[in-house]
Amino acid sequence: MPLAIFDLDGTLVDQARAAREWTEGFAAEWALDEADRDLVALALAARRPKDVVFAEIIERFRLPASAGDLWDDYRARMPDLVRCADADCEALRTLRSAGWTLGIATNGMADNQTAKIHRTGLSELVDGWVVSSEVGARKPDPAIFHALAERLGHPLNGWMIGDGLDADIAGGAAVGLETAWITPTPLAEAAATITAASVAEAVRMILARA
Repeated sequence: MPLAIFDLDGTLVDQARAAREWTEGFAAEWALDEADRDLVALALAARRPKDVVFAEIIERFRLPASAGDLWDDYRARMPDLVRCADADCEALRTLRSAGWTLGIATNGMADNQTAKIHRTGLSELVDGWVVSSEVGARKPDPAIFHALAERLGHPLNGWMIGDGLDADIAGGAAVGLETAWITPTPLAEAAATITAASVAEAVRMILARA
């Protein structure tokens, strides 16, 4: 059966909601108003290097703290804040029971991303994963997809499911995978094979096509 590769942040786990929850505690500690809370949450949701984002937060609010310490706290708390929706977890079980091989390919730091995978229970629902920091390649670099396929002992034949047009959709297509773009607001010009609002919806569509 084919291979299904999933992105982690923004796809299998709700990183934006977790970032917002972290922001609430941060804002309370530093007495930030609602507008500033929204600004911090939006900055953390952007696809930018987090060391840069935290340096900008420290500078903007003139906080007597280290950007590195703030980033460390954020990374340490994320595994306990992220969640995988029940419907998405059930979709993974359905796909796996249908004989598919499931993997996760995620950009980030291995300790942080692996902790998320374990604490959400995703480690029990997929056959393996790779993290960019441990393989020395970030999506959309083909090397990370090949590293996962090698780890799983499966050819790159199947689907890439993710919320990033550049990292996931373009990256998956470049190595010959069909692609499912997870987005609440699909674009007509998106190059993905299919678009869906959730992993669960994408899996239903993929199985229907299979």
